Amino acid sequence: MAQNNVEYDRDKIIMALVKMRIDKFATTKTMLEFLQDKPFKYKDSYAYELIREAKKKIVEIFKEEHSEEFETYRARLEEIIETTKSEKVRLDSIKEMNKLLGLYKPTKVDITSGGEKLFTGIDIKIITNDDKGSTQSSEEKVHNS
Repeated sequence: MAQNNVEYDRDKIIMALVKMRIDKFATTKTMLEFLQDKPFKYKDSYAYELIREAKKKIVEIFKEEHSEEFETYRARLEEIIETTKSEKVRLDSIKEMNKLLGLYKPTKVDITSGGEKLFTGIDIKIITNDDKGSTQSSEEKVHNS
């Protein structure tokens, strides 16, 4: 855990990270530096573990504080899914429900590329020699999905 044979209360550290994130809008990098600096001096792996725990705790707190709104919104989406005649509205509502339940992760976009995907694919050219010494070529395309 911590160096210098000093142990710190894990739950208190996690709550400190939660407060940093909520009250001061601290980034992951800021929280990592906090954990690696004095008095803690934690290694990367343990520091990231604590940060992950803090993020889980934030989600738990949010769900507890907003459970009524969550249930209202969920019920409304279920009603739309069951009653709408538009297939597009139904699919959009199912997608929203999946986001709400944490089953659907939003697509991350690199803002430095203007919103375009950075990796679009690799063209592979395979060149082989046959028994007569002539070469043959075939192409394959591997794309990121």
